[in-house]
Amino acid sequence: MDDFNTIRLKKKTIDKFKKYSKKTSPNYSETLDYMIAFFEDNNVSPYDTLRVNFSSYSNILNKRMDAIVSILRNVEETQLKPTKKLLESLFEEMETIQNPSVAENEFGEPKIITENEELAYYRDADLKNNAKLTQIRYRLGDILKNMRLVKNTFGTNHYSLKLTVEQYNTIKEKLEEDAL
Repeated sequence: MDDFNTIRLKKKTIDKFKKYSKKTSPNYSETLDYMIAFFEDNNVSPYDTLRVNFSSYSNILNKRMDAIVSILRNVEETQLKPTKKLLESLFEEMETIQNPSVAENEFGEPKIITENEELAYYRDADLKNNAKLTQIRYRLGDILKNMRLVKNTFGTNHYSLKLTVEQYNTIKEKLEEDAL
């Protein structure tokens, strides 16, 4: 069972509280608990005055909602509908193109490429890239042959590359040619 304690209040305040408590809850403790919970939940101090009542809050919220709706309608009209029309026109143009493998020649006119021509183009490009890769591997192998392990008494071991300036410059030039 709860223990009861007394609080000393002015008689005028006690009379007001009793009248208010009869309207809201069956006993004084619950009324006081509800009042404290209200202040804590709403982060309001008893000394604060609520200058705007709740109906004016709802009016303010309704005005803001109307503003948001008008912004969304404006975005729909100025951005979404034109974008949708543009995308639809692009899809319609894609449907009219019969062959998906179309390339343009130097005059900007579409040139239809057969599947065999396309395969030959990619096969040649693959062969060129494989040849370049093979050359780079051989050059790297030559560079690795010139590396020597240097064993240190104090500290970690490391590799040293023994090249002349001419050898270094030729390797650098060949790598720059391959990059082009």
